Amino acid sequence: MRLIPTRFISKTLATVALAGSLATTLMAGSPSPKEPAVITPAPSEPWVHALLQLDFSDHYITPRGLNVENEGLIFQPLFLVFWDLYSNKDGFLNDITLTTGVWSSFHSRESGADPGHWNEFDPIAGLAFKFAKNWKFETNYTSFDSMVDSYPTSSHFEAKLSFDDSACMGGKFSINPYIAFWQELDNKATVTFNSATSNRSHYFTVGIDPTFKIGSVKVELPTYINIVGKDFYQKFDGTGGGSGVAVFGSELKFSVPLTFVPKDLGFWSLYAGVKYYHLSNDGLRDGNLVLTANEHKDDLVQFHGGISIFF
Repeated sequence: MRLIPTRFISKTLATVALAGSLATTLMAGSPSPKEPAVITPAPSEPWVHALLQLDFSDHYITPRGLNVENEGLIFQPLFLVFWDLYSNKDGFLNDITLTTGVWSSFHSRESGADPGHWNEFDPIAGLAFKFAKNWKFETNYTSFDSMVDSYPTSSHFEAKLSFDDSACMGGKFSINPYIAFWQELDNKATVTFNSATSNRSHYFTVGIDPTFKIGSVKVELPTYINIVGKDFYQKFDGTGGGSGVAVFGSELKFSVPLTFVPKDLGFWSLYAGVKYYHLSNDGLRDGNLVLTANEHKDDLVQFHGGISIFF
């Protein structure tokens, strides 16, 4: 509910009182004065937005290339709330946004050390700073909590710098390049074979998100590589999996707006995509052999789709 400023209420009541006093002195046949204009304040932009995404997939593959689940149906809901803390379109710093939310993974097949359908729960928090019109710097905190006791809860920090080049391309096509740094803070986010030799590590991501439209259909081709530290993954013998490029990922994704949904209920869209991953790290391969019952693959394909609601 939008609150009406007190100064506007006072002004409106004064206008009504003035109109009432004029009515008592003006009789039929007397010239009617021009009605005083009532100024309605312009609606303000909401400072809180939310995103609900309901995703269905045939795999659960992490951005780090871990093939967590390769059987059954996977349902992964995401809910984010965006808090607009600061906005100035004309200054160098254009926007500060606080993001809070949760992500979960539910599997039709029971799995894990304590088998169950609710596999994972991840709280999310972050700050994003938009500056110089097209640049954005994001800091994010995440925590991975295994609901089936497969691993100790781990926490992580990510810093990301991205450039929105859509305005440079006339709004019809954009590449959207970015770089990111991801650091383990507490416990490992990967499969470990010897906790005594496991060290918290990091990786860098270099990526692009080409985007264009064909009519009302939005087409995206997000593509990235992960460059890991030598201890990010662990091999069977407990040693580090090696540094360098570990994951190449790319997706072809299509989205279409559901225009029949009233705007009061938010902006709805339907999407579908196919993801491809190429894995090139010995520690990552060994971890996936454990996760997927000795299925050894350097190339993974994942199909997914769902509904996205922004309000």
